[in-house]
Amino acid sequence: MEVELKSITKDDEPFLYEVYASSRRKEIDSWGWSAEQIQHFLEMQWCAQQTSYRQQFPHASHCIITSDEQYVGRLLTEDLPEQLHIIDISILPSFQGNGVGSYLISNLQQKAKEENKPVILQVLHTNPARNLYERLGFHVVSTDELYLKMRWQ
Repeated sequence: MEVELKSITKDDEPFLYEVYASSRRKEIDSWGWSAEQIQHFLEMQWCAQQTSYRQQFPHASHCIITSDEQYVGRLLTEDLPEQLHIIDISILPSFQGNGVGSYLISNLQQKAKEENKPVILQVLHTNPARNLYERLGFHVVSTDELYLKMRWQ
């Protein structure tokens, strides 16, 4: 398996939206909404997320994840002097469980280790990716109603 990161261009917006929508599909399908309602909601939430990320993390690195030359997800990170922040890692469901996330996070951990700083991230309490993060050595450092803040050092 060959995993690489590609810089994002404007032409990648439809794929990035697809990745976002796929990450919310299971949750939204349980609401009993029509396809039109779901589409409207997802578009609205996608725009809000993109605006929020641009405002909160203006210097973040935003990449497309490829595996064997196929687009499989997106990665948004912020490399700060005091920590490496994984803001968002999303992989299309059909590519989850194939080691892509583990590979990327392990590489980020190696980079952080070389720079002697921790890696931080947040994950929804209900997100199964929490198990991956724990397997990779992340520990919960704080929680709120929705999220666990996790850290690796």
